[in-house]
Amino acid sequence: MKILCVGMMVCDTVISPVPDDVLSRDSVMIEPPILSCGGDALNTAIGLAKLSCDVTMAGKVGADSNGAFLVEQCSHYGVHTEGIIKDDNCSTACSYALVDAEGERHFLSEVSAFHQFGADEISDELIQKADLVYVGSVMAMNRMDNGGISDLFKRAHRYKKLTVMDAAMNDSEVCDWDKVLPPIFRETDIFFPSMIEASFIAGTDQIDQIREKFSDSGIRYLGIKLGGKGCYVTDFKEEQYIPCFKDMPVVDTSGAGDSFMAGLICALSHGKTFFEAARFGSLIGSLNVGKKGATGGIPSYEEAIDIFKRKANV
Repeated sequence: MKILCVGMMVCDTVISPVPDDVLSRDSVMIEPPILSCGGDALNTAIGLAKLSCDVTMAGKVGADSNGAFLVEQCSHYGVHTEGIIKDDNCSTACSYALVDAEGERHFLSEVSAFHQFGADEISDELIQKADLVYVGSVMAMNRMDNGGISDLFKRAHRYKKLTVMDAAMNDSEVCDWDKVLPPIFRETDIFFPSMIEASFIAGTDQIDQIREKFSDSGIRYLGIKLGGKGCYVTDFKEEQYIPCFKDMPVVDTSGAGDSFMAGLICALSHGKTFFEAARFGSLIGSLNVGKKGATGGIPSYEEAIDIFKRKANV
């Protein structure tokens, strides 16, 4: 199965150690900054490539060094780049993570490129080549939210493709989500937000009420990521709570949700049911948080299957 990942691409720079009084100092010595990939769709695409999936990234970067780095990293991991738009009129989305003495991260971000990317920049040819179209960033990219995702998914359904979506709320934008989201949901086969995102959309943090809210939206399958508690999944006939795998170390939760989605989509691409895929996604998410980096703990598909079989027999 071929996968098209659509959404955020971010160049992350991690800076440490940053003292609390940095703004009152003239100069501060730091460790060498670490440059890495970020953004939910890009993280998921790289995770899928590490799981040996055939994946293409569609997003927007600027004609700058940060954009060149992201494209190079895609190629390095085996992510196809023909869907990446290089725009001379915007800067690549970037984020600077300032890490304090306690290890807490504080972010400075510039992400205007998110809002300049639209579905009209994704060709029918790219969609036709894919078997599954994934959007990682509903509620965070203005042009995509306002007609773009629904158009993309309509075209995907026209070509009989599976549509999968996650959310990434943009707190800086005010939007009438009750008007924007329904046309998108009608074209979405699988929606798998976090509990925070699902609660915001449904207006409640009660899972039975969230399920009811989405039951007539057009979505075929709903999943809710529950952090350390695992996830909830339903096809609106059956429902399951899938716990996290036990005895798994937690080192860095960066990219936990994105790695979960990579595992879910990978399993779907191997013919697993939605419920089976959610279990595999839970494993990949649990493995990923055991190492540093947004995709640092994602193994090869063969390694993951071996671990899955062993854990399932514990």
